[in-house]
Amino acid sequence: MSKAVKEFRLTREGDQVFLQFGDSEMKTAVKLVWVRPITARGSEISFIGPDKQEVLMISGLDALESKSRKVAEEEIARRYVFPRITRVISATASFGVRYWHVETDLGERHFALKNASKNAVWLTDEHLVLNDTLGCRYQVTSYSSLDERSRDEIEKVI
Repeated sequence: MSKAVKEFRLTREGDQVFLQFGDSEMKTAVKLVWVRPITARGSEISFIGPDKQEVLMISGLDALESKSRKVAEEEIARRYVFPRITRVISATASFGVRYWHVETDLGERHFALKNASKNAVWLTDEHLVLNDTLGCRYQVTSYSSLDERSRDEIEKVI
């Protein structure tokens, strides 16, 4: 761990996370984001300030002391809700928009997907990531484990 990383801490006040360096009284409001949220989740984390500029990047949660790590883990969990699709109830296409009704590990969801060639990404033969029109991500982690009807619904629109 670098010296600079040891000299900061994260705190939470309500819904906001603050970064504070050393013994300074000054706090900076930050958002925590995975640098590579799909392909390398769990590695580098970027701290983005109010001006949308990176304030700090660390190699991972292990670079944090225990209290800061707890704040970071809570914030990352809140930011990256990534429901796993367990069943596709229906998927239809109309004028280039795909409308989905699915069951996920977080409950039933309805969402729309535009530009399937860009917003439906196969990471492997089994792992599909869908980015809806509101910026939410859904994933199918094991395509072959879905029931036949769900696979048929996906193939209709992708």
